[in-house]
Amino acid sequence: MMDTNTLLQHAAAAIRAQKDSATIELADLFLKRLPQWHSKGNYPELITHFSYFIELICSCMHDNTLAPLAKFFAASAKEKVEQGVQLADILEGIMLGKLCLSAAIVRQLPSGKERENILAAVDLLYVDINKITGAKYSKLLTQQRDAEHERTKLLLEATRSITNFTDSQAALEHLAQVISETLSQGFCIIFLRNAGTQGLAPQASWGHVSEEYKRCFDGVRLCPEGSTITAIGGKSFGICALNSESFAIAQDIPRQIISENMAMFPIYSNTNCLHGIAMVGSAVPDYIIAPKQKELIEGILHTVSATIELAASVKEKERQLKESESLRRVSNLLLHHPETKIHDVHTVICNEARSIVQGTGSSILLKDGEYLRHSCGTGFPQPPISTFPIATSKYGEILQQGNATIIKDVQKEIPEDQRSDKIRTMLVVPLIECGKPIGLLLISNKESGFDFIDKNIMELFASQASMALRNATLAEQSDKLVVAEERQRLGRELHDSVTQALYAVTLCADAASRSMSLGKEKVATEQLHALRGMAQQAMRDMRSLIFDLHPPELKNEGLVGAIQARMNSVEIRSGLNANIIVDGTERRLAHSTEEEMFRIAIEALSNATKHSHAHNVSVSLAYKPDYVSMSITDDGKGFALDQLPTGGMGLRNIRERANKLHATLQIDSTKNNGTIISLVVPVNC
Repeated sequence: MMDTNTLLQHAAAAIRAQKDSATIELADLFLKRLPQWHSKGNYPELITHFSYFIELICSCMHDNTLAPLAKFFAASAKEKVEQGVQLADILEGIMLGKLCLSAAIVRQLPSGKERENILAAVDLLYVDINKITGAKYSKLLTQQRDAEHERTKLLLEATRSITNFTDSQAALEHLAQVISETLSQGFCIIFLRNAGTQGLAPQASWGHVSEEYKRCFDGVRLCPEGSTITAIGGKSFGICALNSESFAIAQDIPRQIISENMAMFPIYSNTNCLHGIAMVGSAVPDYIIAPKQKELIEGILHTVSATIELAASVKEKERQLKESESLRRVSNLLLHHPETKIHDVHTVICNEARSIVQGTGSSILLKDGEYLRHSCGTGFPQPPISTFPIATSKYGEILQQGNATIIKDVQKEIPEDQRSDKIRTMLVVPLIECGKPIGLLLISNKESGFDFIDKNIMELFASQASMALRNATLAEQSDKLVVAEERQRLGRELHDSVTQALYAVTLCADAASRSMSLGKEKVATEQLHALRGMAQQAMRDMRSLIFDLHPPELKNEGLVGAIQARMNSVEIRSGLNANIIVDGTERRLAHSTEEEMFRIAIEALSNATKHSHAHNVSVSLAYKPDYVSMSITDDGKGFALDQLPTGGMGLRNIRERANKLHATLQIDSTKNNGTIISLVVPVNC
């Protein structure tokens, strides 16, 4: 009798002789008995697969080793287990193979003792094959069962803990993480319904998705139009893209859903209202989401739908609060800080606009004749040029139409010379003043794309911004008028003091010249002494005017140093006894604040010198944490407040400067009892 090795070698030869018919028979049996194994493969591919498998069995028989077969089973076992193939199905598949191979031996060899011995040897071989396969698959199935049990336990704990999140965005991201971890190299993207457009937009994502893929997903939308896809449960949606970057992925998603590499799960409330969609998939090539995995994900989504509803509500409230805060800040700028420079107003508007709708860059284009000119920009990117013709540019077209516009694909809709190649999407909002457009506010590159709500809130914001711009423009014009008034005041001072003094000097010089020519030397000497006094007074007046115009100490030494220098240069030389008292630690204030306080001080000192005929004057400064106070006290002749003409003695200028500082001003004076001017200026430390 032949040994087992020889019998198996004969079996291999017989099977190879019947290989083609055995392959077809085995393929037909699998399609009939175990179709789930090869649901994706077509018949020719199945024939190729089983032809390779039969040849592998024959090689093992001929070489008397099961190592290649064990390696083959090890490679395919994990895939079959992940596909949900049970151990009974695996063993049935092995026995179908044995049945076909035995039939091939029977067809090839004549009946008799030798054929019976060969078939018996094949039976023994398959006992070993069943042991190897059963042990391998049992171990994998046990590991899978334990892993699923542990994962289910962790997911249930995560589901319970998700309600502990106070941050709605963190809750959504945690949910996306939990769901993505149910799959091998899984990912999850949660789309929630947009209250303004009723469309669905991505709100949170997690898992094995490349940064480029995530960026493309940001431009994907579920909408009534576009490629139709079917979610778990049978509900259909359309999928479309906001820009060219996302177009390819919008085309790819339906294909992946059909191939079961990706699935979409509706998220319903307890009242069966659709909150959104969870898009779940795997980065593993040809991965198929198993039915049990789908059931688990559905259960998680059902359990936390209330959390998603709350998170969406909280997110909307946060957005509304943020919008309200931005509008409040702009209104505050408009109402309480009218002196803010126009460039600073532009900067605040651009920054707040970006913050409200979460754009990366913003800019203001203002109308200037037949052009729109770039006046300010913050963030990135910015327009590539600074001037756009209204008649021929896209921006000019929007300005003339006067309607806020969402540009979904800037690279297609804006000419190349008018846009940065870094801008993907843009919201353009006209700035309207008295019913006429004065410019445009541009916000670019919101990650999830601009929507109906962004458009509405920015139209409201633009109306506030237009008022702030108008207010800043008026303030700038007012500043110019103040400068003009200051020039007129200097002109009057020059005329009343320096010019008159120089005229007197001229007359005195002429008189001295005549006296000298007449030989009246004593008279001429007296006239020259008088001339010197007049010239010195004119010099003091001129120095005072120059100091008032550009006090260098104010910039270099601060408010206290500037006031002390003013006293030294003018008041003391005029015979006035002047001193300054400082309470607290001196600190530098905003330059505009120090300048206004200095102007008030010199106006009061000038009044004490020229009008009150005071002998003594003092300036007191007190530095407190949230305010600075200043008082100027003199012992002059004083005046009756109710009898003084409006704006007399420079008091109007003092009041106007105090208003610009939002300061509290008090003026106390009575006839023959001196004057006290007190000022309290609020400051931000």
